[in-house]
Amino acid sequence: MWRPTRRTTRYGGCGGPGHTAGWAEKRSRCPSISRMSIVTTPDRRLPDAPQSHCEFKVFGGLGCRRDGSDVDLGPVRQRIILAKLLAAGGDAVSLDNIIDSLWDERPPASAANQIHRHVGNLRRILEPDLDVRETGRYLLPAGTGYRLLLATEASDLAMYRELVRRAREALTGGDVVAGVRAYLTALELGRSPAFTDLPTSASSSPEFVAIERERIAVALAASEAAIDHGMAGAVLTPLLSVAAAAPLDEALQACLMRAYVATGHRAEGVRVFERSRQRLAEDLGVDPGPELREAYRELLASGWTLQEELHPPEAPRPAQLPPQVAGFVRRNDVANVLDDQLSGAFNDATIVITVLGGMGGIGKTALAVHWAHQIATEFPDGQLFLSLRGLDPDGRVMSSEEALATLLASLGEPAVSSPQENVDAQAARYRSRLFGRRLLILLDNAHDSDQVRPLLPASRGCLVIVTSRNRMTSLVTREGARYLQVDRLTGAESRQLLINRLGVRRVTTNPDALDKVIALCAGLPLALAIVAARVALNPALPLSAVLSDVSAPSARLDALSSADSSDDVRSVFSWSYRALGPSTAQVFRALAVHSGPGISLESVASVAGVGRAQARELLMELVTANLLNESQPGRYVLHDLLRAYAGELLDEDQERPEYERRLILHYLHSARAAYARHHRQPVGTVSEPPSDVTPESFDSVPQAAAWYARERSALWATIDLALAHSLGRDAAAMVLAASAPGSNSIPAGRTQTVLAILDLVSVLGEPLMEAELLRTIGEVSAPLPPADEYLRRALSIFEGAGELAGQADVLRNLAVLSLSRGDHDAANGYGERSVGLARQTGRQELLAVSLLTFTRALLGSDRFEAGTRFADEGLAIAVAEHLDHLKIYYAQLIAESSWKLGRLERAAEVSEWGLTEGVCESNGPRCAVAAILARAAFDLGDLAHAERGCQQFENLIADNGFRELIEFSGMEEAETYRTMVAYVRARLSLMGGAS
Repeated sequence: MWRPTRRTTRYGGCGGPGHTAGWAEKRSRCPSISRMSIVTTPDRRLPDAPQSHCEFKVFGGLGCRRDGSDVDLGPVRQRIILAKLLAAGGDAVSLDNIIDSLWDERPPASAANQIHRHVGNLRRILEPDLDVRETGRYLLPAGTGYRLLLATEASDLAMYRELVRRAREALTGGDVVAGVRAYLTALELGRSPAFTDLPTSASSSPEFVAIERERIAVALAASEAAIDHGMAGAVLTPLLSVAAAAPLDEALQACLMRAYVATGHRAEGVRVFERSRQRLAEDLGVDPGPELREAYRELLASGWTLQEELHPPEAPRPAQLPPQVAGFVRRNDVANVLDDQLSGAFNDATIVITVLGGMGGIGKTALAVHWAHQIATEFPDGQLFLSLRGLDPDGRVMSSEEALATLLASLGEPAVSSPQENVDAQAARYRSRLFGRRLLILLDNAHDSDQVRPLLPASRGCLVIVTSRNRMTSLVTREGARYLQVDRLTGAESRQLLINRLGVRRVTTNPDALDKVIALCAGLPLALAIVAARVALNPALPLSAVLSDVSAPSARLDALSSADSSDDVRSVFSWSYRALGPSTAQVFRALAVHSGPGISLESVASVAGVGRAQARELLMELVTANLLNESQPGRYVLHDLLRAYAGELLDEDQERPEYERRLILHYLHSARAAYARHHRQPVGTVSEPPSDVTPESFDSVPQAAAWYARERSALWATIDLALAHSLGRDAAAMVLAASAPGSNSIPAGRTQTVLAILDLVSVLGEPLMEAELLRTIGEVSAPLPPADEYLRRALSIFEGAGELAGQADVLRNLAVLSLSRGDHDAANGYGERSVGLARQTGRQELLAVSLLTFTRALLGSDRFEAGTRFADEGLAIAVAEHLDHLKIYYAQLIAESSWKLGRLERAAEVSEWGLTEGVCESNGPRCAVAAILARAAFDLGDLAHAERGCQQFENLIADNGFRELIEFSGMEEAETYRTMVAYVRARLSLMGGAS
């Protein structure tokens, strides 16, 4: 394993991890430090590698890279010629064939000459040093036309076809796993149609049509092999992308249906059939052909349609489902889960119990009733419906005895068979009456598990749907109920609900008002229904009238009020609130002072003034009552409208000022603890937290970095709160600890807030705090002109106070500012001074951060040797001082500069070390390092580490890494990294994998 070595030098560095994007932009502007090559190796290549310096991309659009850089392939006709040659796969393409593709009607007399000129241009694009009369080694004459001579690995289409050949060969030889894997690699390489950027008129060329047919045939062959051998799950995603591009290909859609059935998603298979049937009818005017019909028959035979069971003819067949809610909007996120649970009612040895939970007004009943109507035909013995009045306004909960009596009467049984009959005897008669029958039972608004338990049948084939604001934990634990949380509607679903209720014209007349109403209702179906009813009852009332002054929380709930308490948001919430115990109700009110969106256990403990254990217990009671969601362990989310309701309750009890005081202290001490964990001393001093405040504590840099990522929004809201309480010094201390050292510490739109704090601090006699605020404002103002003024004012104060660390930080920021303006000489000068001062302080973390920025400045000046030396020194400090948050950034810089210098062994070693040792709030730099490892190791012939780099990259990308990679390096660079890994992955597959 490679380890960094310390090197002594008198130079220092500049800029923290937050300036990586600026470095990526600098690289893109300087030809001498262009993007990493995904095509050629700087100074060595495998012995059996082709001598070609060009690689071609077909899938997703025509592209070419020469010596690691993208090239312009010229005008459209020139690109079409190259595309036809690539599609031919090395075979000759005649002049007549090319002419037919370039001119729809009669070609001009100069057609042949024009083609010869385009071919000559292409030759010199691919080989710039080629003499005018030379043909070169790529584009060769062949008969009356031309052929393109390429090694397999120089074209993604050629690699794709080779992988397909190997897949077929492996399957023929009986190696199913190898065959399917080769197919899957090919499908990933060809995940998009070919030549998508060429004109539509050119796409009808037989060669291009054949490639798309080839893609469909490969998807079919791969899917059939995977499905036949129990590997359907692996092929489903690539099959979906190909099927989406060919919606009228019945064989492909039938294959997709079979894949869904094989993976247990029969409901999705049914939807594929319905979509295909509708598309065929609309576009072609035909019914599904034999392949689609046969796939549908197989789906039905797999258990989708249920066998009929006989039952006594005299047995009543109840049909008690309420009517469906008008304007109902299907929730795709829960519909698929519900459909999957349906089959369990007939496959399991016991009944299936589905519990729909959620806050009041979230639409549990509407969803349950809609789904029940959709599946009612699957239950030939009828449907029972009963409201258990779990949280009715009058507080009268239906007892189990009352519920059983009602259900028995619906089934033709006497409510009570004798005066001595108890609830157990009633339940036994109820279960006996259901034995051997298939019923759907919808129990609405349940209070708790004990109320529901006696109402459960024992007969296989029955499905029980329960809705409740209680999470029914006991029912899930003991009876195996399947719990499904019903969350708020999305913006699109909210818009559709209003359209369904009011019509398109009335809803869309004022788009701004529509968006504001959707935001006001926060995805709560009850709130949207109230708005729709108010507008529908008054034809002259515009949608915007609902929004008249809803800035205050109480006004927001007033806008969603109704004359009927059962249809009033505030009243519906109150039913749940009144069921809480006193201590739990107090915590619910206290939550209103937190801005959200996520609330930590520690912040609740601080605001409520209770210990962590008691806070956890009370929070779980709120979660069970569906007044709060636990989004992840120890982290909670309060719905916007519930926050407004809690705020009203809080104002009534005059508790808000005390809760807000503790919230400010919580974030003040938590932020300073996170800042200190990054090995930097927070500016200024503050008193110890009082005993009733529980700030966060951090055992490692990753923990502190994760806290910053989670709490940034709430922290800045608390800074606003401190300003409102005239606590300027506390607000300033929070701003200066609001993010990890070296990161951008002021979010967009927050500069004015910091300037207001600066004005307050300037009169407090705190020059160092004032200087640090000036430096912070200057850092985020770059590259705009005011940045110079702020940074120089800060530097002057630090110099007057003899504060070396502050001077080093400001000079580091000035170096970054110069880099952003392209002034590399100034950047190197500031960087050198920054490092010199950092050395004098003896603070190793400060020196490591300064060296990091100085390294970027040197690399931006093409001084790769010097930059690498200082990077080595900085990384040695990061390792010795356990500055884990800096390691991955150093590894990325060293690996990339080593790559550009042709030091492949070094690039591979540093990349592997960085992936093992480096930690970061973002996956972006880790993705970049993994891509460098994959390519550098592959070019060294180290297939095992190339495979490791590919796997690391693919795993990180799957975990939201691509978005973070774009943020780290920019879109173009991120695509380069991804293409690099796809290239290595394809080459590894062609070579038989890592050994």
